[in-house]
Amino acid sequence: MNSTLTGAVAMYLSQVRAELSDLPPGELADVLEDVSGHLTEVAAEFETEPTIAALHERLGTPRQYADELRTAAGYPPRTTKPPVDPNPGKRALRWGLIAATVGPFFIVIAVFGGGAEVTAFFGFIGFAILFGAAYLGVKSLRGNEPRIVLDTPRGQSGERAIRDLIEQIPPNIRKEIVVIGQPVWWVLRGAVGGGGFFLLFGAGAVAVVGAIVGAIVSVWVARRTQQDQRWLWYVVPLNVVAAVAVPAFISAAFLGSYSGVFDRHDYRDSSSYNPPAEGLRWNGGEVTNLYGFDAQGKQIAVALYNQDGEPINLSLQDCATENREYSSGSAGTSNIVPHPVATTIEPTPSEDSNETEPPVEAKCVDLTKAPFTPPQFPTAGPTTPPTPSVTPTPTKPGASTTPPTKTPPPTGKPGVTLTVEPTR
Repeated sequence: MNSTLTGAVAMYLSQVRAELSDLPPGELADVLEDVSGHLTEVAAEFETEPTIAALHERLGTPRQYADELRTAAGYPPRTTKPPVDPNPGKRALRWGLIAATVGPFFIVIAVFGGGAEVTAFFGFIGFAILFGAAYLGVKSLRGNEPRIVLDTPRGQSGERAIRDLIEQIPPNIRKEIVVIGQPVWWVLRGAVGGGGFFLLFGAGAVAVVGAIVGAIVSVWVARRTQQDQRWLWYVVPLNVVAAVAVPAFISAAFLGSYSGVFDRHDYRDSSSYNPPAEGLRWNGGEVTNLYGFDAQGKQIAVALYNQDGEPINLSLQDCATENREYSSGSAGTSNIVPHPVATTIEPTPSEDSNETEPPVEAKCVDLTKAPFTPPQFPTAGPTTPPTPSVTPTPTKPGASTTPPTKTPPPTGKPGVTLTVEPTR
Protein backbone atom coordinates (compact mmCIF):
# COMPACT_ATOMS: atom_id res chain seq x y z
CA MET A 1 0.00 0.00 0.00
CA ASN A 2 1.31 3.43 -0.86
CA SER A 3 2.31 5.11 2.41
CA THR A 4 2.26 8.61 0.89
CA LEU A 5 -1.53 8.78 0.96
CA THR A 6 -2.89 10.63 3.96
CA GLY A 7 -6.16 11.58 5.58
CA ALA A 8 -9.42 10.37 4.10
CA VAL A 9 -7.71 8.90 1.02
CA ALA A 10 -5.52 6.64 3.18
CA MET A 11 -8.50 5.55 5.24
CA TYR A 12 -10.53 4.80 2.12
CA LEU A 13 -7.68 2.72 0.72
CA SER A 14 -7.40 0.82 4.05
CA GLN A 15 -11.08 -0.11 3.90
CA VAL A 16 -10.76 -1.25 0.28
CA ARG A 17 -7.81 -3.41 1.30
CA ALA A 18 -9.93 -5.02 4.05
CA GLU A 19 -12.63 -5.84 1.48
CA LEU A 20 -10.03 -7.53 -0.74
CA SER A 21 -8.11 -9.28 2.07
CA ASP A 22 -9.20 -12.73 0.82
CA LEU A 23 -7.09 -12.37 -2.34
CA PRO A 24 -3.62 -13.96 -2.51
CA PRO A 25 -0.95 -11.64 -1.05
CA GLY A 26 0.84 -11.12 -4.37
CA GLU A 27 -2.31 -10.29 -6.31
CA LEU A 28 -3.58 -8.09 -3.46
CA ALA A 29 -0.38 -6.01 -3.56
CA ASP A 30 -0.72 -5.47 -7.32
CA VAL A 31 -4.38 -4.47 -7.03
CA LEU A 32 -3.70 -2.05 -4.19
CA GLU A 33 -0.88 -0.43 -6.15
CA ASP A 34 -3.32 0.33 -8.96
CA VAL A 35 -5.93 1.53 -6.48
CA SER A 36 -3.41 3.88 -4.84
CA GLY A 37 -2.62 5.50 -8.16
CA HIS A 38 -6.30 5.90 -8.95
CA LEU A 39 -7.07 7.43 -5.56
CA THR A 40 -4.17 9.87 -5.97
CA GLU A 41 -5.61 11.04 -9.28
CA VAL A 42 -9.10 11.39 -7.80
CA ALA A 43 -7.79 13.36 -4.81
CA ALA A 44 -6.00 15.75 -7.18
CA GLU A 45 -9.34 16.65 -8.76
CA PHE A 46 -10.45 18.29 -5.49
CA GLU A 47 -9.34 21.82 -4.63
CA THR A 48 -8.64 20.78 -1.04
CA GLU A 49 -7.99 17.43 0.58
CA PRO A 50 -11.15 15.34 0.13
CA THR A 51 -13.20 13.99 2.99
CA ILE A 52 -14.59 10.49 3.38
CA ALA A 53 -18.04 11.71 2.39
CA ALA A 54 -16.66 13.28 -0.79
CA LEU A 55 -14.87 10.05 -1.74
CA HIS A 56 -18.01 8.02 -1.12
CA GLU A 57 -19.94 10.35 -3.37
CA ARG A 58 -17.29 10.18 -6.07
CA LEU A 59 -16.30 6.47 -5.93
CA GLY A 60 -18.98 4.78 -3.85
CA THR A 61 -18.41 2.99 -0.58
CA PRO A 62 -15.21 0.93 -0.18
CA ARG A 63 -17.23 -2.28 -0.55
CA GLN A 64 -18.84 -1.09 -3.79
CA TYR A 65 -15.44 -0.02 -5.11
CA ALA A 66 -13.94 -3.42 -4.17
CA ASP A 67 -16.82 -5.28 -5.81
CA GLU A 68 -16.23 -3.36 -9.05
CA LEU A 69 -12.55 -4.35 -8.91
CA ARG A 70 -13.47 -8.01 -8.43
CA THR A 71 -15.81 -7.93 -11.37
CA ALA A 72 -13.29 -6.13 -13.63
CA ALA A 73 -10.44 -8.50 -12.67
CA GLY A 74 -12.58 -11.65 -12.74
CA TYR A 75 -12.20 -12.45 -9.06
CA PRO A 76 -15.02 -14.38 -7.34
CA PRO A 77 -17.21 -12.43 -4.97
CA ARG A 78 -16.29 -12.52 -1.31
CA THR A 79 -18.27 -15.11 0.60
CA THR A 80 -17.50 -13.96 4.16
CA LYS A 81 -17.87 -10.51 5.56
CA PRO A 82 -14.45 -8.99 6.37
CA PRO A 83 -13.83 -7.74 9.93
CA VAL A 84 -13.60 -4.11 8.91
CA ASP A 85 -13.46 -1.29 11.42
CA PRO A 86 -15.88 1.20 9.85
CA ASN A 87 -14.07 4.18 11.34
CA PRO A 88 -10.57 3.49 12.68
CA GLY A 89 -9.85 7.22 13.00
CA LYS A 90 -12.67 7.70 15.48
CA ARG A 91 -11.47 4.83 17.66
CA ALA A 92 -7.86 5.98 17.52
CA LEU A 93 -8.86 9.52 18.47
CA ARG A 94 -10.93 8.26 21.39
CA TRP A 95 -8.02 6.30 22.87
CA GLY A 96 -5.72 9.24 22.26
CA LEU A 97 -8.00 11.57 24.24
CA ILE A 98 -8.13 9.08 27.12
CA ALA A 99 -4.34 8.88 27.14
CA ALA A 100 -4.02 12.68 27.08
CA THR A 101 -6.56 13.41 29.84
CA VAL A 102 -7.19 10.54 32.25
CA GLY A 103 -3.57 9.39 32.45
CA PRO A 104 -2.09 12.85 33.19
CA PHE A 105 -4.87 13.49 35.72
CA PHE A 106 -3.75 10.59 37.92
CA ILE A 107 -0.09 11.47 37.43
CA VAL A 108 -0.68 15.05 38.61
CA ILE A 109 -2.45 13.68 41.71
CA ALA A 110 0.57 11.46 42.33
CA VAL A 111 2.97 14.41 42.08
CA PHE A 112 1.08 16.94 44.22
CA GLY A 113 -1.45 14.93 46.19
CA GLY A 114 0.16 13.02 49.07
CA GLY A 115 2.95 10.96 50.56
CA ALA A 116 5.01 8.13 49.18
CA GLU A 117 2.14 5.63 49.18
CA VAL A 118 -0.15 8.01 47.29
CA THR A 119 2.61 8.78 44.80
CA ALA A 120 3.26 5.11 44.07
CA PHE A 121 -0.43 4.20 43.78
CA PHE A 122 -1.68 7.06 41.62
CA GLY A 123 1.56 7.20 39.64
CA PHE A 124 1.21 3.55 38.65
CA ILE A 125 -2.43 4.01 37.65
CA GLY A 126 -1.67 7.18 35.70
CA PHE A 127 1.19 5.75 33.66
CA ALA A 128 -0.69 2.48 33.08
CA ILE A 129 -3.69 4.37 31.66
CA LEU A 130 -1.47 6.73 29.66
CA PHE A 131 0.63 4.10 27.92
CA GLY A 132 -2.17 1.54 27.70
CA ALA A 133 -4.58 3.94 26.01
CA ALA A 134 -1.82 5.24 23.73
CA TYR A 135 -0.98 1.69 22.63
CA LEU A 136 -4.63 0.94 21.90
CA GLY A 137 -4.87 4.18 19.94
CA VAL A 138 -1.94 3.22 17.73
CA LYS A 139 -3.42 -0.27 17.22
CA SER A 140 -6.74 1.28 16.23
CA LEU A 141 -5.06 2.97 13.25
CA ARG A 142 -4.74 -0.48 11.62
CA GLY A 143 -1.86 0.63 9.45
CA ASN A 144 -3.43 3.92 8.43
CA GLU A 145 -1.74 7.27 8.63
CA PRO A 146 -2.42 9.10 11.92
CA ARG A 147 -4.05 11.94 9.99
CA ILE A 148 -7.21 9.86 9.58
CA VAL A 149 -8.28 11.08 13.03
CA LEU A 150 -8.72 14.54 11.48
CA ASP A 151 -11.47 13.19 9.20
CA THR A 152 -13.73 12.50 12.16
CA PRO A 153 -16.15 15.25 13.26
CA ARG A 154 -14.37 15.69 16.57
CA GLY A 155 -10.98 15.67 14.89
CA GLN A 156 -12.07 18.31 12.38
CA SER A 157 -13.48 20.60 15.08
CA GLY A 158 -10.33 20.22 17.14
CA GLU A 159 -8.14 20.97 14.14
CA ARG A 160 -10.13 24.11 13.36
CA ALA A 161 -9.87 25.30 16.96
CA ILE A 162 -6.12 24.78 17.01
CA ARG A 163 -5.66 26.51 13.66
CA ASP A 164 -7.73 29.48 14.81
CA LEU A 165 -5.61 29.73 17.93
CA ILE A 166 -2.38 29.55 15.95
CA GLU A 167 -3.57 32.23 13.55
CA GLN A 168 -3.94 34.63 16.48
CA ILE A 169 -0.16 34.50 16.97
CA PRO A 170 1.85 36.93 14.80
CA PRO A 171 3.80 35.15 12.03
CA ASN A 172 7.21 36.26 13.32
CA ILE A 173 6.48 34.89 16.79
CA ARG A 174 5.19 31.65 15.29
CA LYS A 175 8.51 31.24 13.52
CA GLU A 176 10.46 31.87 16.72
CA ILE A 177 8.34 29.31 18.57
CA VAL A 178 9.09 26.66 15.98
CA VAL A 179 12.78 27.47 15.55
CA ILE A 180 13.71 28.29 19.18
CA GLY A 181 10.80 27.46 21.45
CA GLN A 182 10.30 23.90 20.26
CA PRO A 183 13.87 22.68 21.01
CA VAL A 184 13.84 24.51 24.34
CA TRP A 185 10.60 22.77 25.25
CA TRP A 186 12.06 19.39 24.33
CA VAL A 187 14.97 19.96 26.71
CA LEU A 188 12.82 21.38 29.52
CA ARG A 189 10.26 18.59 29.55
CA GLY A 190 12.99 15.94 29.50
CA ALA A 191 15.04 17.61 32.23
CA VAL A 192 12.04 18.07 34.52
CA GLY A 193 10.81 14.56 33.78
CA GLY A 194 14.17 12.90 34.42
CA GLY A 195 15.28 15.03 37.36
CA GLY A 196 11.84 15.29 38.91
CA PHE A 197 11.41 11.51 38.88
CA PHE A 198 14.42 11.00 41.14
CA LEU A 199 13.53 13.95 43.37
CA LEU A 200 10.01 12.59 43.69
CA PHE A 201 11.32 9.39 45.26
CA GLY A 202 13.99 11.06 47.37
CA ALA A 203 17.03 10.25 45.20
CA GLY A 204 18.27 13.83 44.98
CA ALA A 205 21.91 12.79 44.54
CA VAL A 206 21.29 11.52 41.00
CA ALA A 207 18.69 14.12 40.02
CA VAL A 208 21.18 16.09 37.89
CA VAL A 209 22.20 12.97 35.98
CA GLY A 210 18.53 12.09 35.53
CA ALA A 211 17.78 15.57 34.17
CA ILE A 212 20.58 15.32 31.59
CA VAL A 213 19.54 11.84 30.46
CA GLY A 214 15.88 12.93 30.37
CA ALA A 215 16.70 15.91 28.13
CA ILE A 216 18.62 13.68 25.69
CA VAL A 217 15.83 11.11 25.55
CA SER A 218 13.22 13.85 25.10
CA VAL A 219 15.04 15.32 22.08
CA TRP A 220 15.45 11.85 20.56
CA VAL A 221 11.73 11.10 20.98
CA ALA A 222 10.81 14.45 19.41
CA ARG A 223 12.93 13.73 16.35
CA ARG A 224 11.46 10.25 16.16
CA THR A 225 7.94 11.66 16.30
CA GLN A 226 8.65 13.86 13.28
CA GLN A 227 9.47 10.72 11.30
CA ASP A 228 6.65 8.53 12.61
CA GLN A 229 3.59 10.41 13.78
CA ARG A 230 2.19 7.38 15.57
CA TRP A 231 4.49 8.41 18.44
CA LEU A 232 2.13 11.33 18.97
CA TRP A 233 -0.18 9.00 20.91
CA TYR A 234 2.58 8.74 23.53
CA VAL A 235 4.18 12.16 23.23
CA VAL A 236 1.02 14.29 23.46
CA PRO A 237 -0.08 12.84 26.85
CA LEU A 238 3.45 13.24 28.20
CA ASN A 239 3.44 16.84 26.96
CA VAL A 240 0.28 17.42 28.99
CA VAL A 241 2.02 16.15 32.12
CA ALA A 242 5.08 18.27 31.37
CA ALA A 243 2.91 21.36 30.73
CA VAL A 244 1.73 21.11 34.34
CA ALA A 245 4.99 20.01 35.94
CA VAL A 246 7.47 22.35 34.23
CA PRO A 247 5.86 25.66 35.38
CA ALA A 248 5.37 24.26 38.89
CA PHE A 249 9.00 23.16 39.21
CA ILE A 250 10.33 26.42 37.76
CA SER A 251 8.12 28.53 40.03
CA ALA A 252 9.18 26.55 43.09
CA ALA A 253 12.85 26.98 42.23
CA PHE A 254 12.40 30.71 41.56
CA LEU A 255 10.59 31.32 44.83
CA GLY A 256 13.13 29.29 46.77
CA SER A 257 10.57 26.77 48.00
CA TYR A 258 12.59 23.71 47.13
CA SER A 259 11.16 21.71 49.96
CA GLY A 260 7.59 22.62 48.94
CA VAL A 261 7.57 20.83 45.58
CA PHE A 262 10.75 18.79 45.20
CA ASP A 263 11.04 17.37 48.68
CA ARG A 264 7.66 15.79 49.20
CA HIS A 265 8.47 14.32 52.58
CA ASP A 266 8.97 17.67 54.35
CA TYR A 267 5.66 19.36 53.64
CA ARG A 268 3.44 16.30 53.34
CA ASP A 269 4.44 14.87 56.69
CA SER A 270 4.35 18.19 58.55
CA SER A 271 0.69 17.71 59.50
CA SER A 272 1.57 14.49 61.31
CA TYR A 273 4.47 15.99 63.31
CA ASN A 274 4.32 15.20 67.00
CA PRO A 275 6.50 16.91 69.61
CA PRO A 276 8.70 14.73 71.83
CA ALA A 277 6.74 12.86 74.48
CA GLU A 278 9.44 13.40 77.13
CA GLY A 279 11.48 16.35 78.29
CA LEU A 280 10.78 20.05 78.64
CA ARG A 281 10.72 22.62 75.83
CA TRP A 282 10.82 26.43 75.82
CA ASN A 283 10.31 28.58 72.71
CA GLY A 284 10.76 25.53 70.52
CA GLY A 285 14.06 24.46 72.06
CA GLU A 286 14.82 21.65 74.49
CA VAL A 287 15.46 22.57 78.14
CA THR A 288 18.34 20.48 79.51
CA ASN A 289 18.70 22.09 82.95
CA LEU A 290 17.04 24.63 85.25
CA TYR A 291 18.58 26.96 87.85
CA GLY A 292 16.55 28.41 90.73
CA PHE A 293 17.32 31.54 92.79
CA ASP A 294 15.70 32.96 95.90
CA ALA A 295 14.62 36.57 96.38
CA GLN A 296 18.15 37.61 97.34
CA GLY A 297 19.62 36.04 94.18
CA LYS A 298 21.07 33.02 95.94
CA GLN A 299 21.07 29.79 93.92
CA ILE A 300 18.89 27.07 95.44
CA ALA A 301 17.84 23.53 94.56
CA VAL A 302 14.15 22.89 93.95
CA ALA A 303 11.91 19.98 93.02
CA LEU A 304 9.70 20.51 89.94
CA TYR A 305 6.07 19.33 89.68
CA ASN A 306 3.26 20.13 87.27
CA GLN A 307 -0.29 21.16 88.14
CA ASP A 308 -1.27 17.49 88.66
CA GLY A 309 1.51 16.76 91.10
CA GLU A 310 3.54 14.80 88.56
CA PRO A 311 7.31 15.30 88.68
CA ILE A 312 8.86 17.19 85.76
CA ASN A 313 11.89 15.02 85.11
CA LEU A 314 14.92 16.11 83.13
CA SER A 315 17.71 13.87 81.95
CA LEU A 316 20.70 13.68 84.26
CA GLN A 317 23.99 15.06 83.00
CA ASP A 318 26.49 14.15 85.72
CA CYS A 319 29.65 12.08 85.33
CA ALA A 320 28.04 8.89 86.62
CA THR A 321 25.19 9.22 84.15
CA GLU A 322 27.56 9.77 81.23
CA ASN A 323 29.54 6.66 82.15
CA ARG A 324 26.38 4.62 82.55
CA GLU A 325 24.94 5.89 79.26
CA TYR A 326 28.20 5.09 77.47
CA SER A 327 28.25 1.52 78.78
CA SER A 328 24.56 0.58 78.76
CA GLY A 329 22.98 3.21 76.51
CA SER A 330 20.52 4.40 79.17
CA ALA A 331 20.37 7.64 81.14
CA GLY A 332 18.46 8.47 84.32
CA THR A 333 16.15 11.38 85.07
CA SER A 334 15.33 13.52 88.09
CA ASN A 335 13.07 16.43 88.98
CA ILE A 336 15.56 17.96 91.41
CA VAL A 337 17.23 20.93 89.72
CA PRO A 338 19.76 22.13 88.98
CA HIS A 339 21.27 18.87 87.79
CA PRO A 340 25.00 18.43 88.20
CA VAL A 341 26.66 18.91 84.83
CA ALA A 342 29.64 16.74 83.94
CA THR A 343 32.64 18.95 83.17
CA THR A 344 36.03 17.73 82.09
CA ILE A 345 38.97 19.45 83.80
CA GLU A 346 42.27 19.20 82.01
CA PRO A 347 45.37 18.95 84.25
CA THR A 348 47.71 21.91 84.33
CA PRO A 349 51.30 20.74 83.92
CA SER A 350 53.75 22.19 86.44
CA GLU A 351 57.13 23.57 85.50
CA ASP A 352 59.08 21.05 87.61
CA SER A 353 57.17 18.01 86.33
CA ASN A 354 59.31 15.13 85.14
CA GLU A 355 58.79 14.05 81.54
CA THR A 356 59.32 10.43 82.57
CA GLU A 357 56.31 10.54 84.87
CA PRO A 358 53.04 9.21 83.40
CA PRO A 359 50.72 11.96 82.18
CA VAL A 360 47.92 13.01 84.45
CA GLU A 361 44.52 12.16 82.94
CA ALA A 362 41.66 14.63 82.73
CA LYS A 363 39.02 14.40 85.46
CA CYS A 364 35.26 14.56 85.22
CA VAL A 365 33.78 16.94 87.78
CA ASP A 366 30.10 17.58 88.51
CA LEU A 367 29.22 21.27 88.62
CA THR A 368 25.91 22.68 89.81
CA LYS A 369 26.76 26.39 89.71
CA ALA A 370 24.84 28.32 87.07
CA PRO A 371 26.97 29.18 84.05
CA PHE A 372 25.56 32.70 84.04
CA THR A 373 25.05 35.65 86.37
CA PRO A 374 21.38 36.11 87.32
CA PRO A 375 19.81 39.53 86.98
CA GLN A 376 19.53 41.80 90.02
CA PHE A 377 16.50 40.79 92.04
CA PRO A 378 14.22 43.58 93.38
CA THR A 379 14.08 43.87 97.18
CA ALA A 380 10.77 42.57 98.45
CA GLY A 381 9.35 45.03 101.02
CA PRO A 382 6.65 44.28 103.68
CA THR A 383 3.07 45.07 102.97
CA THR A 384 2.55 46.83 106.39
CA PRO A 385 4.54 49.75 107.80
CA PRO A 386 7.29 48.56 110.15
CA THR A 387 7.28 49.22 113.92
CA PRO A 388 9.75 52.01 114.77
CA SER A 389 12.75 50.75 116.65
CA VAL A 390 14.57 52.54 119.48
CA THR A 391 18.27 53.00 119.04
CA PRO A 392 19.97 52.56 122.46
CA THR A 393 22.19 55.38 123.68
CA PRO A 394 25.66 54.34 124.76
CA THR A 395 26.05 54.48 128.54
CA LYS A 396 28.98 54.79 130.81
CA PRO A 397 30.24 51.71 132.57
CA GLY A 398 28.29 50.95 135.64
CA ALA A 399 25.36 53.08 134.60
CA SER A 400 21.89 51.57 134.56
CA THR A 401 20.54 50.36 131.23
CA THR A 402 16.93 50.99 132.24
CA PRO A 403 15.40 53.61 129.99
CA PRO A 404 14.68 56.85 131.83
CA THR A 405 11.17 57.49 132.99
CA LYS A 406 9.59 60.58 131.64
CA THR A 407 8.07 62.71 134.39
CA PRO A 408 4.82 64.35 133.35
CA PRO A 409 4.00 67.87 134.28
CA PRO A 410 2.58 68.27 137.77
CA THR A 411 -1.12 67.54 138.07
CA GLY A 412 -1.70 69.86 141.04
CA LYS A 413 -1.72 66.94 143.51
CA PRO A 414 1.54 66.88 145.40
CA GLY A 415 3.11 63.50 146.23
CA VAL A 416 1.66 61.66 143.08
CA THR A 417 3.95 60.59 140.24
CA LEU A 418 2.66 59.10 136.86
CA THR A 419 4.78 56.67 134.86
CA VAL A 420 3.95 56.30 131.05
CA GLU A 421 4.91 52.98 129.33
CA PRO A 422 5.82 53.09 125.62
CA THR A 423 3.03 51.96 123.35
CA ARG A 424 3.69 48.66 121.61
